[in-house]
This record gives sequence, structure tokens and C-alpha cells, in this order.
Amino acid sequence: MQPELMRELITVDAFDRWLQVAAFIGVLAGVTVGVVAARRWTHPRKWALGALTGLLCGALLPLTYGLWRLYLWRIRIDLDREFVGLHRVEVLLGNVALFAGVGAAVGFVGRKYAEWLWRQLNRR
Repeated sequence: MQPELMRELITVDAFDRWLQVAAFIGVLAGVTVGVVAARRWTHPRKWALGALTGLLCGALLPLTYGLWRLYLWRIRIDLDREFVGLHRVEVLLGNVALFAGVGAAVGFVGRKYAEWLWRQLNRR
């Protein structure tokens, strides 16, 4: 009698498919929520500003999917070239630098956009 093999709760392929769907829906939902939230604004271009704000927020999910695919490529196992990414320190440090850099860039762009949007909405 063989013991039951342990299985993953979710596979990499299942998560990849889920993230693809979330990235697509996230953009549509972001624009929709941005336009709906813009109803309360009094700015003459409120619909365009709401859609742009929603698009920028919704674009975070496709960015996440892109980073996920890049991460999978960086930790790949390629026996023909004797490369096992998950066991290399430079890959780990590169991932840390990459994700920290992308996070800093997203934070910088978000901050600048929020300041610009605040100025647009408070113009008299």
C-alpha cells in the first residue's frame, strides 16, 4: 500500500490563468469604478479624469502579471544550460532589486499623479 502523495493546493498553471483573468478584469473594473466615482466631481473633464484614474489603478494587475511571468522566467530550470534560477544568489538579489525598483517607480508615478489630479480637481 502506497501512501497518498502530497499535492499542491493550487498549481502554477492555475494561478497563472487566474492572474490573466484578474489582469483583464482589473483594467475594465478600474476604468468603470473610476468613471462611477467621477460622478461626484465638479471638474468639467471629470469623466476623462475618472477614466484615467481608473485605468492607472487597473493597470496594476497587468503589471503584476508581467512581473509574475518575469519571476517565473528568472527562477526557471534549464538543464541544457545548467541553470537553476531558484538556487542562485544573484537571481535572488536581482529579484529583490527588480521588485523594489518597480515598487518604487509605481509609488513615484502614483504620488505624482495624485498631486496632479489634486491640482486639477481644486482649480477654480
